[in-house]
Amino acid sequence: MKDIQLGIPCGYNSEHYVNFLLESVRRTVSDKERIQVILGQSKPGVDVGYIVDNNSDFDMKVIQSFSDNVGSLGHGKCINALLEHMTSEYGMIVDCDVAFLEKDWDTKLINELKDNNVVIGAGTSRNHHHYYNFPFTIMILFKTEPIKKADISFMPKLTDLILTEENAELFGRNVGDKIHLDTAWELPYKLKSAGYGGIALELITPRDRDSLGKLKFMTMEMRGEEQQLRGTPFFTHVGRSQTRPYDGPIVKLWRRRVLEWISG
Repeated sequence: MKDIQLGIPCGYNSEHYVNFLLESVRRTVSDKERIQVILGQSKPGVDVGYIVDNNSDFDMKVIQSFSDNVGSLGHGKCINALLEHMTSEYGMIVDCDVAFLEKDWDTKLINELKDNNVVIGAGTSRNHHHYYNFPFTIMILFKTEPIKKADISFMPKLTDLILTEENAELFGRNVGDKIHLDTAWELPYKLKSAGYGGIALELITPRDRDSLGKLKFMTMEMRGEEQQLRGTPFFTHVGRSQTRPYDGPIVKLWRRRVLEWISG
């Protein structure tokens, strides 16, 4: 039995990104044999067969989560389908436009999941319109049982919520703040309500003037971000969108930097 199941939502224009993500996993994970990759095919036109054919060294399965919904609604439905198929001790949700940077990231992140902390992953900026300082679904690694026990759904409500004294602390924001109930809003709300906690990595990006002195992976001319745990970059996210070409200059610069980094 694999102890980590890594779920990847696969939408339009994702095939080459997923291949690159898995290349970064291959070159940085402590033991590839501990991982099962689950591809979530959200649209009929996504060529998951291309991904499978190019990554035959991974234990991999494909699930279908077809939906007429676009954007966050279709994405949320796909993540829910991935979660339903997870039975391992640890689960992961990772966007296709992510690459791992830190050697043995799996063991090091799992070692952080102790006491009441059941999820670790992407942090957000202080002006993020969802919530602040709780793992976000760009990349999350979690203990599967508590996530399922809390009945977490990743379907967005696509509405705004004005925070009150009863819920502001759950979202890590102030009373009166307005947040958008998008894909991951139930993570802090339901997990914290059930007594669980989470660890958010620190988001570092050249676009944030306050974090410029903390840059280690990113360079000033790059687009994207690095996510750090106690000053060490663990993964990077380029921000794909369905229209950003894999061979465009933004992504090519990012990919070149990733390969430089993980090559030492």
